Amino acid sequence: MPTQITQVDSIRQSIEVEVSAEGVDKAIAAAMKKMKAKLKLPGFRKGKVPDSMIRQRFSDELLSDAMREAVKASYPNAIDESGASPITPPDILPESEFKSGSPFKYKATFEIYPEVDPKGYDSLSLERVKAEATDEEVESELKRLQHQMTQLEPAPDVGIGHGFVGLIDFKGTADGNAFPGDAAENYVVDFGTGNLLKEFETQIAGMKAGEERDIEFHYPKNYFRVEVAGKKGFFNVKMKEVRRKIVPEINDDFAKEIGKFKDLKEVKADLKKRILEYKEVMIKNDLMAQAVRKLVEKHKDIEVPTPLVDSELKNMLEQIKRQYESQGKKFEEVKLDPRQFVEANVEEATSRARGFLLVNAVSSKENVQVSDDDVEERVSQIAQQSRQTPEQIKEYIEKSNQMESLKAQLIFEKTLELIISKSKIKYVKQGKSEKKEKKEKK
Repeated sequence: MPTQITQVDSIRQSIEVEVSAEGVDKAIAAAMKKMKAKLKLPGFRKGKVPDSMIRQRFSDELLSDAMREAVKASYPNAIDESGASPITPPDILPESEFKSGSPFKYKATFEIYPEVDPKGYDSLSLERVKAEATDEEVESELKRLQHQMTQLEPAPDVGIGHGFVGLIDFKGTADGNAFPGDAAENYVVDFGTGNLLKEFETQIAGMKAGEERDIEFHYPKNYFRVEVAGKKGFFNVKMKEVRRKIVPEINDDFAKEIGKFKDLKEVKADLKKRILEYKEVMIKNDLMAQAVRKLVEKHKDIEVPTPLVDSELKNMLEQIKRQYESQGKKFEEVKLDPRQFVEANVEEATSRARGFLLVNAVSSKENVQVSDDDVEERVSQIAQQSRQTPEQIKEYIEKSNQMESLKAQLIFEKTLELIISKSKIKYVKQGKSEKKEKKEKK
């Protein structure tokens, strides 16, 4: 079975395959057997229709199925012989008539990873800001810790208001009609913190434990839930419980309560250190993103295989889904039009995929490797973030066959770190780099 490989363009190749007459007859026999097994005609039991009748009445369908059988049997061997590395299923173009007793020729075209020779990655110009932790940021973190340490005590004879938390059941309508999310049980209301629609919260102010109340209000016209925006809401609300917040004072005693700290000064120093560490991570991520964009700008002519673009589009869709879910919204309610989503995001997805190809090309050119220590360090980081042991994380990664993906991600990051180390870094004021980035994206 001779094969010939042809380079169609930078991301497509084709091979010409010839199936012997014997191979064609085998494919026809296999297709006949499958068709006969499922075919049922009047006067014949299933599986008992004569071959001659099948050939006479279903000739086109039989030959079409047989051609697919011939391609299925011959294509893998042809790929092995040619040495090609396809990343998509083939498009098949017949080059001769498919008939019994004769050889059959076809052309299979498929996509491949392009050969990429990255240029200028060792002389990029990047911008970064200086990592700083302000007093305001430290105070904000202290407030967050204060909120976490706040205790709740029952307040059965007090109406809910600022400084109180309530537990409610509710059921309602919008313009008299039910809607998704129109009812809930044991819903926590942290009064005055914005976790409840203001119009709703105003109507339940002063309710005591055990009290029931019917409330009415109009949803804002610009409300994010378009199905109820501007409509009149009617709800029955039952206040099941009211608790008073016992907010700790931020002082040295507070410092000792939240950890192994001598006083408040130590807590502030630790928070400042953590804020700086977080900002350094964010700055590093921004530098990596800049490096990828700069590389892409230098190599806009690189063609990108369809599977890489599709993968990026899928990742972008998953990111949007996670954002909605983090806001307590159901992604299914968004009613996203797939075609519009692709049209709006395919350019960005192609750019990201092109960046992936370029960084991988740099890693190959520079022979970037990851060591066992690199893997162990990342496993430890994941374990710390997920509050599990490194052994548990490693076992999960190995059982789910994700070790190679983890190593590939580490190589990708190390390659970007290498590119950044070779770049010219300019320090700029906070906000200037962000404005420039937005301008470049337009």
